[in-house]
Amino acid sequence: MDTIKTAFSTPILVRDMEAANGVNDRLAEIILDMESRTPGMKRSNIGSWDSQKDFFEWPHEEISTLKKWVVKGVKEITLKATKQKYEPRVGDMLAHAWANVSRADSYRKIHNHESCTWSGVYYVKSDLVKEKSISSGNIEFLDPRMLCLQAELPSSSFGSRVRVVPRPGRLVIFPHWLLHYVNPVEDDSLRICIAFNVKLETQTVRRRSGTMRPLQEAVSVPVGEASLSSS
Repeated sequence: MDTIKTAFSTPILVRDMEAANGVNDRLAEIILDMESRTPGMKRSNIGSWDSQKDFFEWPHEEISTLKKWVVKGVKEITLKATKQKYEPRVGDMLAHAWANVSRADSYRKIHNHESCTWSGVYYVKSDLVKEKSISSGNIEFLDPRMLCLQAELPSSSFGSRVRVVPRPGRLVIFPHWLLHYVNPVEDDSLRICIAFNVKLETQTVRRRSGTMRPLQEAVSVPVGEASLSSS
């Protein structure tokens, strides 16, 4: 029997956290205070402020609450990606995060995140006016199958983009390698968010890494042989 399968799908978790208003108000205060006291980091951000990658280490109850939301989201998207075969433990998750404050004309260039398992963003505040364009401040994900950009098939998903509107309390988690960017924030709008990376140290990864040794040590050769080969 013939069948058509959907191959190479890419999971993106989008969750709106309930009762996040109180947490968001306090997170906004914490982040804006840090912005006023410390210089910003330069990554893919243009015209906006990024904190150091130690946000999850800041000693605030609201940050601990956010970490619990991230843990739950990582478990859910991992189960989805593994067809319910693997649920990571909290102890298997290594993470770092940084805060971002974006105002008028700021945006993020096309980028992906460093090697890990999942990346994500949590929106604390989003006062996007969207008077000039409905895409103001939106995060957009690109089709990872780059050759699909050449496909001409109306109404198909080939080469399309996935757009997510930033809303307070919205959590988005996606594979670290997925290319994405953020449209310019228009007018005097304010957007505050927290980006993060999570690496899963699974038992398989630990077992495989345990059989490996430093490459430099493994290929070392006697001095005489090294001199001969270089002559």
